[in-house]
Amino acid sequence: MNAEQIRQNVAQVRSRIAAAARREGRDPGGITLLAATKTRTPDEIRAAVEAGADAAGENRAQELLEKLPLGAYAGIPLHFIGSFQSNKAHLLVGKVDMVESLGTRRAAAVLGRLSAERGLVTDVLAEINVGREEAKSGFLPEEAEAVCAALAAEAGLRLRGLMAIPPAGEDGAPYFARMKELFDRLAREMPEGFDTLSMGMSGDFEQAIEAGATVVRVGTGLFGARDYGAPK
Repeated sequence: MNAEQIRQNVAQVRSRIAAAARREGRDPGGITLLAATKTRTPDEIRAAVEAGADAAGENRAQELLEKLPLGAYAGIPLHFIGSFQSNKAHLLVGKVDMVESLGTRRAAAVLGRLSAERGLVTDVLAEINVGREEAKSGFLPEEAEAVCAALAAEAGLRLRGLMAIPPAGEDGAPYFARMKELFDRLAREMPEGFDTLSMGMSGDFEQAIEAGATVVRVGTGLFGARDYGAPK
């Protein structure tokens, strides 16, 4: 997709974010527009950055490492939003500003250890399997309190909040509401800085904002449908 179309799409999504926020009496400036950049070219990503995307998110470690030296994400924070496994930690420590998809204690321990060994602190979100889907990673809601307490105490990590993806094909509203309730409860117990609730994508980010999301992850809404055969 060309830069002008991306610019228009970013502006349109920004307008929709603002409208959804104002319906709930929220400040649109408190919502981060994260460009989900899986399969997108460096030129497309740079166009989204120039148009005003607040952050970029990659799903695949290798793709991220290929685009990073090309300056694809220059000027904005870079998040990892794909399935995060412990064997990816050494690739991503020091390369990303946040791991949004921390979904196992083993992965948390490895990421924390490697971060601490390198003198770094990595911001993370605990991924919650809010739909209780067997094929999806993440902690179950009833595990969240104990898990977040452990993550907050992990050297090398800074727990910033929660992330979730509702089951595909279902109405996301009730899942977003459950996540906001969980987030608010945990925020009263966690250290200062537990301030991020990442949920909502191209098809449902307005619902997520109305429920209380602080980060929305938008890919198709900015770049159009993915072409998995396109060169990166």
